[in-house]
Amino acid sequence: MRDPFIVVGDHVIEAGFRKEYRRFEALTARELFMGETSYVALPMPDISDSEAGPFSEGGDVLIYHRQVFVGNSGYGSNSAGIQWLRNYLAPYGYEVTEVQLQGNILHLDCAMSLVREGLMIVCEESFADGIPEAFRDWERITVSEEDAEHLAINGLPISPEVYITDVAFRKTIGKELEARGITVEYLDFSATREKMGSVHCSTQPLLRIDP
Repeated sequence: MRDPFIVVGDHVIEAGFRKEYRRFEALTARELFMGETSYVALPMPDISDSEAGPFSEGGDVLIYHRQVFVGNSGYGSNSAGIQWLRNYLAPYGYEVTEVQLQGNILHLDCAMSLVREGLMIVCEESFADGIPEAFRDWERITVSEEDAEHLAINGLPISPEVYITDVAFRKTIGKELEARGITVEYLDFSATREKMGSVHCSTQPLLRIDP
């Protein structure tokens, strides 16, 4: 449920999907949000041009304090959708940064996972212009392009001490995290990963507490 929505602070933003068959997914959860918070939706995509958008998908959005990073690989979010987010969030004190991804990456959360302050899981080859400046001095657990395409990075940090990932990555990412004192919980998401979704794709944080 991450992709149909973008949650930033008190703002719930209904995403704009590039793929037409996904555009009804938000309807399954609208009732949860409407009337309870600031709920807005991206403008309807321009159906006369398949690339015009605006498109902005939840899986492309990673939030670090007051900075919002949005990936653009050509599969999901595009520059028009990112600019709409920038215009909407700027008055509330958020800075939105577009992150150019390689064309084989679905969303930003498939290329980078912020485990805790100063530690990330990342596939450096997934970034067209390098890792965003804000994270370039962080410790890195590196993942190959092949593993990134199989959603190895798409895990879920629950807290600075607990991380959830697919059991398939126990001997790689799990081992690296445990060596750094992090408790790793494992789920079998193999069936979901075959459909290009994993643990991070299946969640949407409604409350974030800064460290």
